[in-house]
Amino acid sequence: MSEIKLDKVHKSFGSVEVLHGVNIDIKDGEFVVFVGPSGCGKSTLLRLIAGLEPITSGDMYIGEKWVNDLSPVDRGIAMVFQSYALYPHMTVYKNMAFGLKMGNQGKAEIEKRVRNAAEILQLTPLLARKPSQLSGGQRQRVAIGRAIVRDPEVFLFDEPLSNLDAALRVQTRLEIAKLHQELKNTVVYVTHDQVEAMTLADKIVVLHDGNVEQIGSPLDLYNHPANLFVAGFIGSPKMNFFEGRITSIGKGQAAVKLADGKETVVPVEGAHLGVGGKLTLGIRPEHLELEVSSGGPVVGGHVDVVERLGDVSYLYVRANGDAPFIASLPGTSDVQPGTEISLGTDPIHVHVFNENGNAITNARNPAL
Repeated sequence: MSEIKLDKVHKSFGSVEVLHGVNIDIKDGEFVVFVGPSGCGKSTLLRLIAGLEPITSGDMYIGEKWVNDLSPVDRGIAMVFQSYALYPHMTVYKNMAFGLKMGNQGKAEIEKRVRNAAEILQLTPLLARKPSQLSGGQRQRVAIGRAIVRDPEVFLFDEPLSNLDAALRVQTRLEIAKLHQELKNTVVYVTHDQVEAMTLADKIVVLHDGNVEQIGSPLDLYNHPANLFVAGFIGSPKMNFFEGRITSIGKGQAAVKLADGKETVVPVEGAHLGVGGKLTLGIRPEHLELEVSSGGPVVGGHVDVVERLGDVSYLYVRANGDAPFIASLPGTSDVQPGTEISLGTDPIHVHVFNENGNAITNARNPAL
């Protein structure tokens, strides 16, 4: 079994604490992605799991083993780094076989493992080539193959796609997803790219300043962000935020005056709210429409730029009295730059956050 458990894990470098009591449970066979901005602690956390850095305090288990003091070689893990780190003078076959040879595996076993990994990764025709004769995507597949031959309990990936161009990132991302479906090993994957996180993960761990902000499935985090940070980080384009003040409170709803002077009613329950208190309304770009008659918030402004991508058009709007926002409209939309526009949304799509930035229950959709 290759479950991973982190219990109140802290990490400090000298007097600087970079991880603050992290608690994470990873099930056997799960694909878990650590995501967050640069400096949030995600790569440090991965290095702690790998045993490349010591834990300052807390406990870590892989399977039933307490691994705080175990060396990397004894943890049953294999790591794929951002850099391919291939030996340039060795063929693909020898690069993949090198670790097994150093571990005193027999020739027949090495041949079997390398050939099997090469078949999985479609590297068989390339086994006699050297790294200089490979594309970036092929080199990354060799690095993954070098990890596969070790037959680890856990795969650790540290931003493995960041050195690839856009097309290769998509292709290699699909290959990693298919690899996990075939091998069913536990995978811990680090990225700053939330698109990678959304498309690969069974479970996402969102990190910010060394703290875990939220853990959940991709759709859980997308539909039910716990706070402003997660709401703004998950989703592309990111969620729009509109600040306002509560002007009155009724049963299951609050009237809110937005920065542009418009007043709207938002359905909220289970929150300790007071007149004059600050709320932030979150609306995803794809939930803004030109014609909405459902009584939800209406926002407007001057269209600065329109990005037409065929199936969708992104409108970048300079808001009246508030921060700029983005609207995602069908590609057939004929809105032009330089025009004034008003957009609305159904209240069911409105995310409401209190003045501390934490999500408040939406009475029309309690899951939000």
